[in-house]
Amino acid sequence: MREALELAVLGGLDVPVSARLSPLLADALAGLEADRVDAAYVRSAAFRANVMQANRAAEIAESDGKLALIARALAGCARLHPSPTPDRFQALRIVEGLSAREMDALGEVFDLLDRIEPFADALPLRGGVPLGWSRLEFEGALGGLAGLGLLAREDRLGSLDTPERVWVLTPLARGVAALCGLVGGA
Repeated sequence: MREALELAVLGGLDVPVSARLSPLLADALAGLEADRVDAAYVRSAAFRANVMQANRAAEIAESDGKLALIARALAGCARLHPSPTPDRFQALRIVEGLSAREMDALGEVFDLLDRIEPFADALPLRGGVPLGWSRLEFEGALGGLAGLGLLAREDRLGSLDTPERVWVLTPLARGVAALCGLVGGA
């Protein structure tokens, strides 16, 4: 069953968004200054496709947290981004496919990155497990993120030049995180 659509104003345009998504999108856009909106993109057919994608994802979202993530991702699509600009369509498709557990795990991954060298983008395969997770739950969620293209397994040299297997964030994961405001100034 299709939900009713409401109009959100973005970049001077009325954007038809799901009634479930509308208040969350308004929150995600709150405080966004006009000079930070990618006006050309917001007026493009590509952005209209993003809106349709977000509405479709909102229809099947299983939690308020997932709806909020979809709204933040759509708001992120409207923002100007430094080069390289994240692939907005692909990122929204990934957000649509994330389960609630994978969504939580992605946030945990960013929390577990090395604070001294966060752009090393690697977590030891047998590294720490966040509070509230069992090792099997967390590894299962990481496997789901890998299936979505957000993580990859890689062999690297660890401390003392010993080989270790690590989970590595992909550029796609950084793009999804940038659009959703998980990292950076978005």
